[in-house]
Amino acid sequence: MAGIHLHHHDLLHEGPDAIRPRLARIDDVTQLFVQVNDIFERNPSPIGTLERNPVADVILGEGLVYADVDVAGLSPELHQQSRTDAADDPLAIVRASTLGDDYEIVPWLNITNGAWTGDIAGNGVVDYRGRPVDRWLCPNGPLVAPMWGRVIVALVERYGYRRFLIDRIRYPDWGGEQVRPANLLSCFCDRCLTLMAEQGIDGEALRAELTMIAGLMKAGEFEAARERFVAEPLVRGWLRFRQRSVAAMVDAIGRLVREREPDVELWLDLWPPAYSWILGQDYGMLTALSPRLKHFPYHRLGGGADVQSLIDHFGHDDEARERAFAAFTRLFGLDYGQTYAEFRADGFPIRLVEDQNRRARDESRPGTYVYSGVQMWNLPPDELHRAAVATYASAADDVIYYCYGWAATDLFGASNGARATARPTGSAGSTRTSGAG
Repeated sequence: MAGIHLHHHDLLHEGPDAIRPRLARIDDVTQLFVQVNDIFERNPSPIGTLERNPVADVILGEGLVYADVDVAGLSPELHQQSRTDAADDPLAIVRASTLGDDYEIVPWLNITNGAWTGDIAGNGVVDYRGRPVDRWLCPNGPLVAPMWGRVIVALVERYGYRRFLIDRIRYPDWGGEQVRPANLLSCFCDRCLTLMAEQGIDGEALRAELTMIAGLMKAGEFEAARERFVAEPLVRGWLRFRQRSVAAMVDAIGRLVREREPDVELWLDLWPPAYSWILGQDYGMLTALSPRLKHFPYHRLGGGADVQSLIDHFGHDDEARERAFAAFTRLFGLDYGQTYAEFRADGFPIRLVEDQNRRARDESRPGTYVYSGVQMWNLPPDELHRAAVATYASAADDVIYYCYGWAATDLFGASNGARATARPTGSAGSTRTSGAG
């Protein structure tokens, strides 16, 4: 039951009739993860063009929701801005086509990142310096879970789909339209400061500690900053606080949805375990709330993180960049004996796929169904095939390709046979225990 992501502009600009023959070339795809709301990113990212899109070579996401639901009426105090063009409704396009006859449709939602209207000040993320983090909602924002509970119920009632993939269930990272490392050191909104105090975390002492660590980074003392970050008990307590906060938000959204629609499932789109912990995602906590997860150990793209932009932000010459990269790989457990120059040329080795899928399995609740994201753009066909083989040979249950629109046409079908190569008839496949839904 492999899957592939479809962006809303794929369906609007190319249309299902053009998309279907290319999907049919991939011999193991049975699920389509259809984007309902987008984020502020370049399509494709970070470079390249949309090879088959007849309207635009590059599309910049606007953080809007593309669905026939009254988001403002459902949550007037806080809601995502929406597209008013009725034709740009990806779920309606899919429902009107024959794609649903051959594929399971899973709507794909971005939860905390977008273009918002309403009480952003009372629900947005604030960094350690007290500055708002643009376009990000805080998992502890009092209106966030209620808003999404109502919106998901409305999507179920409007379109009938009962399984959703929820993405951006985390705090901000450093990437985006600009590199902002301070975004990672959040959230210090009033609600988070109150909750931290209730849980024994001194917010002002934490702010001072993070300021000191940020100062070490700016001074080029990368290893000293890493050592202090991992050793300081106050920081460790804050990281666990963030993980509890994200899990509480996911739990609250799920409970609100199930009050109205008891059989709806919310599947998780997570960062790979190497990075998830620093963004507020704890696999154990989250997989207690959901039967399935997808993560994305894209080896060429630094395991899904914008590694190069961060290293280049802090390293002002080759020597500093090498030191920054060494501290980075130690912090995230990604030391494959590479120099930064080697990483820039080749990314991480494909072994990353096996390593991260093993960790995802080990850190998840027994019985969790684990999808491994497979990078399907900015790489040659033979490397896509090798990455798919490595994924099927790993502890993951299946793959989700990312993504249809970004992929070069010669990549469709390039992974065919990977499952059979990695899991010959009679082999055990993944190490998943039974019981996942």
